[in-house]
Amino acid sequence: MARHRRALLVAVVLFSTVGCLGFLTGSQALEFSANETVVSDGTLDETGYQEAGNQTVTNVINVTVAGQTRQANLTSYRYTYNRTVDESEMDGDGLGALPENGTEGARSGTVPVANTSDGVSFSVVATPNARVGGQSVHPLARVSPEDLVQRFLETGNTSVRFEGNRTVASLGAERTVSTFRLEGETNASDAVVHVAAFDAGTDFVITFAVHPGIIDEQDRVDTLIAGLEQPFV
Repeated sequence: MARHRRALLVAVVLFSTVGCLGFLTGSQALEFSANETVVSDGTLDETGYQEAGNQTVTNVINVTVAGQTRQANLTSYRYTYNRTVDESEMDGDGLGALPENGTEGARSGTVPVANTSDGVSFSVVATPNARVGGQSVHPLARVSPEDLVQRFLETGNTSVRFEGNRTVASLGAERTVSTFRLEGETNASDAVVHVAAFDAGTDFVITFAVHPGIIDEQDRVDTLIAGLEQPFV
């Protein structure tokens, strides 16, 4: 009992110091908000991508501190970018080459799912790397890249095959990018997914690129990841 009281007292001191006593007592939720993470304008010009939309999402999670369960609100930001694929790329000519003038068009809409066949998409999600008592409480902090593919793209019964890892410098550090192939009934119906998920200090950043398996988009994807910025920090 004495040990429990000491732990509770330490928690009260910690949270009152940072202005979160209401969270501990249950009178209010703890608020966490990410820094918006976007692809720089120069990188969009270089790769031929255009912004297709953005979304603000607030998730409510339960956090347990000193044996007490309380709510925390996590505000995340998602930006989506698209690029159209011309017939020469689908035929296998000039695969992966960056545009000379950066004026290629983009489809409107949300992130295509695994069966995308007429365009390519890149999404970046910035979600707060919520920490309580020095420990991350974000539900995605310990999820593997393959699990992220399954969760975000709703692949269902589609076969997901890991193809390899590489590193790309982004937001001040080297980041691991994992590539997966979503196998369809034929090679032409395959889709390729590039995913990176990393700790960026106060934020947890996730990037997704999805494109038909018949084209090579890796150079553009790496350029997009390298071109991430947080303009409001």
